Amino acid sequence: MSKLNTSKSQGPDELNPKLLFELRSELCKPLTTLFNVSIQTGLIPQDWRDASVAPLHKKGSKNKSENYRPVSLTSIVSKLLESIVKDSLVKHLDENALIRNSQHGFTRGKSCLSNLLEFFEEVTKTLDRGEAVDLVYLDFAKAFDTVPHCRLFKKLEAHGLGGMF
Repeated sequence: MSKLNTSKSQGPDELNPKLLFELRSELCKPLTTLFNVSIQTGLIPQDWRDASVAPLHKKGSKNKSENYRPVSLTSIVSKLLESIVKDSLVKHLDENALIRNSQHGFTRGKSCLSNLLEFFEEVTKTLDRGEAVDLVYLDFAKAFDTVPHCRLFKKLEAHGLGGMF
């Protein structure tokens, strides 16, 4: 809770992150208990799942709706739990060498830029050897909207993460 970003917007529960930060020493034990119960039972309170959707301006004219993207404002408490689960998940994946070196997205110290640079390095080496390079571009913009959750949970279990979900 000491790393809580106090400039984040509050969710529909109207709990201000600044308030949670200031009361962190008093809230730490009760929230730990709530988080443990939630993880053990697999149940998440409705208040933590609710979201308020707000438009966020991307670029261009503010008078055109296509220049906005929807942002879900969720409970700060829910985000804390998500962060704890994510950190545990990443730790498990790192300790058991389950993340390939080629993985760049959502990996500490790597980014889209490092992925692009590594890709262009490989293309350049291939072209320098006089070999051809073929590229196929795919758009995964909506890929995560159709994730088959049953299959995802089975994969997580296969990697030793079944007890978390």
